[in-house]
Amino acid sequence: MTIRLKTTLAALALAIGAAPLAAQDFPEKPIEMIVPYGAGGLTDAFARAIARAAEEHLPNQQRIVVVNKPGGGATIGLTAAVNADADGHTVVFLTASPLVIQPLYGKTQYATEDFQAISRFYDIPASINVRADSEIADYDQWIEWVKTHPGDFTYGTSGGTGSGGHIATEELADELGIELRHIPFEGSAQLTTSLMGGQIMGTNQLPDVHRGGEIRPIVFVTPTKPADPVYDAIPTTRELGLDAEVIFFSGVVGHKDIPADRVAILDSAFEAAMGSADVQDLFVKYQLTPAYAGPEAFGAIIDNAVARNRKTMKRLGLID
Repeated sequence: MTIRLKTTLAALALAIGAAPLAAQDFPEKPIEMIVPYGAGGLTDAFARAIARAAEEHLPNQQRIVVVNKPGGGATIGLTAAVNADADGHTVVFLTASPLVIQPLYGKTQYATEDFQAISRFYDIPASINVRADSEIADYDQWIEWVKTHPGDFTYGTSGGTGSGGHIATEELADELGIELRHIPFEGSAQLTTSLMGGQIMGTNQLPDVHRGGEIRPIVFVTPTKPADPVYDAIPTTRELGLDAEVIFFSGVVGHKDIPADRVAILDSAFEAAMGSADVQDLFVKYQLTPAYAGPEAFGAIIDNAVARNRKTMKRLGLID
C-alpha cells in the first residue's frame, strides 16, 4: 500500500466538482497542527510561520493551532496524529526520519502507510565534512584516501546508529565500494566537538557547521545544497552521477483516510503560504532549500525514501 494520494479520474472529477461545497463545510473548526518536537527550534519556528500564513487561505476563516508534542524521537506526535479523527482537522508537521525510518524498525504504533502526504515545504541539505586543516581537500582526494585506507575513515552522525545521516553515508559507501567506520553521537554539538578535537575524521551534518570556516564540506549527499556561493564548488552525489542520495524533507501529513477534497483544500492553503514574507525570511535565515510538493509528488518522495532506507538498513543488519 502506498502513501500516495490514490484517486481515479472519476474521483478527482468528483472532488473538483464538490470543491465549492467542501469549501463551505471544511474546515468546520480550527486545524490542529502537531509538531512532534519541542518549542523554539527550527522546525517549530517554520511550522508556526507556515501555519499563520496558511490561515489566510483557508475557507471559513479558521485558524491553525500549533501544538508541540515532543518525545520518543518524534514518534509520540505522529502517534497522536494517526489516532486522531480522519476529518482533516488534525495534521502533523514533521521531518523525514520518524516517517521513513522509525516505522521500519517495527516498534512504532504506526506505519508509514497510515499517513496521507499533504504538502512538502523544504529540504535540509547535508554533506560529508572534514576539518578545514585536513589533508583531504576535496571529494577526489577523499575517494583516493578512503580507498587506500579501508575502514580507517571514521565519521560521526548526530542521530546515532540507524539515523538518516548514517544510512545516507552507508548507501554512498556501498555504491562507491568503500569501507567507512561509523561513530554514533547523541547530538550535533558533541559531534562537532569531536571532529574539531580530532576524535573522528569526518561527519555527516547540516551545512551550517561550515559558517565558521573550521569545517570543510566534501560532498553533499542530498540533491540540493544551500544557495550561498561558498557551496558552489562542492558537488552533490547527483552531480557526480551517483545514485546514492537522501532527501531530508519537512512537510505536513495527516491521517490516511482524510477525504481527498479536504486534502486538496489543506494543500492549496499551504502552497499559497509558501510565498508569505515570514516564510521566505526563514528560508534565507536558515539556508533552507524551498521544495514545495503536493500530495502526489510528496507521496512519491516518501515511498522512494522508505524503499531506499529499507534496503540499506537490511544490508547493515539493522532490520530483518
